[in-house]
Amino acid sequence: MMKIAVGSLLIFLFFCFPSFGQTDSLTFSFGKSGGEHPKPYILTGKITSKDSGKPIEGVGVHVDGLFTGVSTDRFGTYYLTIAPGFHRVVFRHISNIPIFTNISLYENAVVSVQMVEKNFELEGVVVLSDEPDRNVRNPITGVTKLTATELRAIPAFLGEADIFKGLQLLPGVSSVGEGTSGINVRGAKADQNLLMMNEVLVLSSNHALGFLSGFNTDVTENFTLYKGNLPANFGGRAGSALNILMRPGSKESWQGSLGVGTSNGKILLEGPVLKDKVSVIFGGRISNVNWLLGQARDLDIKASRLNFYDGYLGLNWDLGKGHQLEANTLVTGDDFQFSDQFGYEWANRISSVKYKGILGENISISGLLADGNFDNAFFDPEGVDAAKVENGMRYQQGKVSATWANDKLALTGGFEGIYYKGKPERISPYNEESAIQREQVGKERGLEYSGFLSLEYELGESIGFVGGVRYSGYTQLGPDTVYQYNPNSPITGSEIIGENPVSGKIKSYSGFEPRFSLRQNLNPTLSIKLSYARLFQYIQSVSNTFGPTPIDLWQLSTTYIPPQRSDNFSLGVFKNKKDNSWEYSIDAFYRTSVNQVEYRDFAQIFLNPHMETELVFGRGEAYGAEFLIKKNIGVVTGWLAYTYSRSFFTSQSIFSEEQINQNKRFPSNYDKPHEVNFILSRKMYPRGLFNFSVNYATGRPVSAVSASYILNGGLLVPDYSGRNQYRIPDYFRVDVSYTVEKVFIKKGDSLNFSIYNLFGRRNAYSVFWQKDGDSQQLRPYQLSILGSIFPSITYSIKWGGQ
Repeated sequence: MMKIAVGSLLIFLFFCFPSFGQTDSLTFSFGKSGGEHPKPYILTGKITSKDSGKPIEGVGVHVDGLFTGVSTDRFGTYYLTIAPGFHRVVFRHISNIPIFTNISLYENAVVSVQMVEKNFELEGVVVLSDEPDRNVRNPITGVTKLTATELRAIPAFLGEADIFKGLQLLPGVSSVGEGTSGINVRGAKADQNLLMMNEVLVLSSNHALGFLSGFNTDVTENFTLYKGNLPANFGGRAGSALNILMRPGSKESWQGSLGVGTSNGKILLEGPVLKDKVSVIFGGRISNVNWLLGQARDLDIKASRLNFYDGYLGLNWDLGKGHQLEANTLVTGDDFQFSDQFGYEWANRISSVKYKGILGENISISGLLADGNFDNAFFDPEGVDAAKVENGMRYQQGKVSATWANDKLALTGGFEGIYYKGKPERISPYNEESAIQREQVGKERGLEYSGFLSLEYELGESIGFVGGVRYSGYTQLGPDTVYQYNPNSPITGSEIIGENPVSGKIKSYSGFEPRFSLRQNLNPTLSIKLSYARLFQYIQSVSNTFGPTPIDLWQLSTTYIPPQRSDNFSLGVFKNKKDNSWEYSIDAFYRTSVNQVEYRDFAQIFLNPHMETELVFGRGEAYGAEFLIKKNIGVVTGWLAYTYSRSFFTSQSIFSEEQINQNKRFPSNYDKPHEVNFILSRKMYPRGLFNFSVNYATGRPVSAVSASYILNGGLLVPDYSGRNQYRIPDYFRVDVSYTVEKVFIKKGDSLNFSIYNLFGRRNAYSVFWQKDGDSQQLRPYQLSILGSIFPSITYSIKWGGQ
C-alpha cells in the first residue's frame, strides 16, 4: 500500500498548471468627498462572464485593508456595506482572471463587471470554499464545502454522483463499510453527525442500503461539513454538522434535463412562475437496478428486489427589497427484499418554509418552520414466524435568527426548538400463514430547545476570531411509563421493582455550549488555527449491528438515558501557494465524550419498553490528524488526503452487567487508524473529463472466536475475545469514470462511463465463524457486500436555459 500511495503522489505532483495574469485596475467614483458622511454605503452589482454573458456564482468580492468580503449568489449578484472613502475592491473566481478596482464611494453605488475565463476549458474536481483563499482566512478549522458540479467529477457507485460517497474521499471522513448508511467524522459515531437540508433536521436519508443518499445532486447547490467545531447556530449532535443547501429554480427561463442510467432514471424541471420574481424547481429519481440483480448467478440474489425513489419540489419567491420566501419538500423511499429471507422498507419526508430578509443596512433576519416524518420497517416473509416490525419518528422544528454586521464585526443570535414524537413500535403477521401475534410498544416524546449568540471579529489583516455560546435544553414529555429499579443494583430487566405512569414533564436536561475559533496569519498565505467546542446530544440512533442501518431506532433521552456531551479541540496549519492554486494543510483533533452509548451483548433492541436495560454508557475518546495536498486550478485537479484517526470507548459502571470488556478501553466499531484517498480529474480535450480515485483504509475492529469447546452431547460452544480485539482485512478500492459532452447534439447532452471497484476486490464487510464441513472446529469466513466490478453507463440530455 505504501508503494501505491507514493506512486499516486508522484502522479499527482507530475502534472503542472498554467500561470495566469491579472487585469489592470479599474477606477470608479461615486458621490462627492466633501461634507459629512456619517453612515456606511451599499455597494452592489452583478458579475457576468465576458464570453457567454451568464452570471458567475461564487465570485469573492474583497475590500483590501478592511478584511471583509462576500460572494456572489447563483445569479451573480453581490451586496456589500462599507464605510465612505477610497477602497481597493478585488473580484476573484477560481476559473476567471481576477479584477482589481479602485472605488471612491460617497453614496450608494452599483459596480458590475465582466470576467474573462482563464486559458483552460474545464476545471476538474475542485474543493474550495466561496473565496479562493478561504482555506487560510476562515477562522474555523475543519470546514469543507463542495458543490454539486464538483461531486459529479468524482467516480461514483453505479455512475450516480452522491454526497456521502464524495464526503468519504475527504480527510477525516469515513464509514463502517459498504452497505451501511451514514458517515463517521473524526472518530464520531454516525448518529453524532447532524444532517440538515437548508438548516432543517433530517433524521435519515439513504438509498440502496446506504450505497446512495436520498439527495439528488441535480437539485442541490452545495454542502458544508463542519468537523468538530460547529457554529453556535447549529447544535443537537456531539460530533459534526452537515448542511445541504438546495438550489432555487431559474427565475429567467424554463429548462430541464432527463437522464437514464444503469441504476436509475431521473428528471429535472425548473423555471419562472413569475419572471424575475417566483421560480419553481422539481427533481425526481426512480431506480431500475432489478434487471442487474436478475443477471446474477446466485439464486438468492436473482430472487431479490431493490426499489427506491426520491422527489424534491422547491419554490423561491423574491418579495423585493431584500426579502425572500422559500418553500420546499423532499420525499424519499426504499423497498428491499433479499430472496425469501428478509427485507426492509423506509420512507422519509421533510417540508419547510423559510423567510430571509434584510432590515436596513446592517441587519438581516431569517426564520423557518419545518415538519418531518420518518417511517421504517423490516420483515421476515416466510414461515410461521413471518412478521413485520414498524417504527418511526415525527417532528416539528422552528428557528429564528438575526445578524448585525459591519466591516469588522458580525453578531448573530436566535432561538430554535424541535418537538419529537416517537411512533409506536408494532409487530404484525406478514401473511395469513404467520403465527405471530400483534403487539405494540409506545415510544417517547420530547422537546429540544436552544438559544445561541455568536460573534465574528477581524482584528486586522492577521487575526480573526469567532466565539459563541449556545444554551440547549431538553424535556421528556408524557404520558409514559417510568420503570423503577432495585436501588444499588444494575439496571436490568430482572431488577425492575415497579412501574410509574407519568404525564406532563418527566425529565429535563440542559447545559451551556461554549465555542471559539482563533486564526493567526503568519503571512497572507499561511495561517495557524485553534478551536474548541462543547456539544450536547439529546437523541441517538440505537442499533446492535456493526454499522447504522435504515431500520435503526431513534431514541430520545429519558430518566435513565442521559444526553451525550462532547468536548472538541482542533489545531491546524494551513498554507496556499501560487495564487491559491495549491493548498496544503495539517489539522490535528482531539475529542472526549461522556454518556456515549454502546450495547450489551445480544441486546434486545426492538419492541423493548425499557430500552435502558440494553444500553451501556461510558466515555468516548478520539484523536488524530488530517493531512491534505490539493490542486484547485488547471487541466488536472485533485487531492491526496491521509487521515490518522483513533476512536475508543470505555464503560465505567461498577456492575459487571453494565460493563463491556471489564471496563477496559477498546476500539470503537468504526476505529480505522489509517486512510488514504487520492482523487485525480483531468480534462481531455476537446469535450472529455477523466476521473480516477483510490481509497485505502485499515480494516475495522471485530470480536473474534479465540477458542471453542465441545460439551457433553457434542454441543460446540465458542469463546469470544475481548470486544473488538481483532481486525478485518484492510480495504482497497479503485474507481474510474469518463464523461463526454456534446455526444449527439451540440448543446446539452453528456455520456458517462463509470467503473466502481475496478479490480473487483472482495473487500470484507465483516467476518463470521461457522463449522467447516463435518469437523468440530469453527473457522472464520469473510462477508463481502460488493465483491466484483460494477460498471455503469448514464446518458443525460438538457434543454432550455439561456
